[in-house]
Amino acid sequence: MYRGGFFSLPDLPDRAYPISFSSGLRGILYDMDASDKTYENGLKWFRRLSYANPDRKYIGVPAEVPSWFKDLWSTCEAPTNESQAFVEQSMSEEVKSRMIGAHLDAVCYIPTEDKKKLVRGLIYSVSRL
Repeated sequence: MYRGGFFSLPDLPDRAYPISFSSGLRGILYDMDASDKTYENGLKWFRRLSYANPDRKYIGVPAEVPSWFKDLWSTCEAPTNESQAFVEQSMSEEVKSRMIGAHLDAVCYIPTEDKKKLVRGLIYSVSRL
């Protein structure tokens, strides 16, 4: 719980799920479709995307950010056509080859003071076999 940053988790609205990866990417996914609706209104410490969608495995691809942003919770939203095109253009060939067959579920960003969005990472999912 501590290593994943769950003790610094902000308040969550309904249907928002926190997810934390060992790579350091931490995000709150908003308006995610869940196969198990039991968890969408639960306590924030017990809401897990892996519980709500047990048939999916989630993969976090962190972006390089300054060290002072690494422990922050980012906002993760479903990709738009524009953000998906940006991801495909800017992703390295190595990452592209590792993500073959994976579905891009969310683009995570940290809002900055000048109202811009600093990309914090990407969240993909694959079917659990």
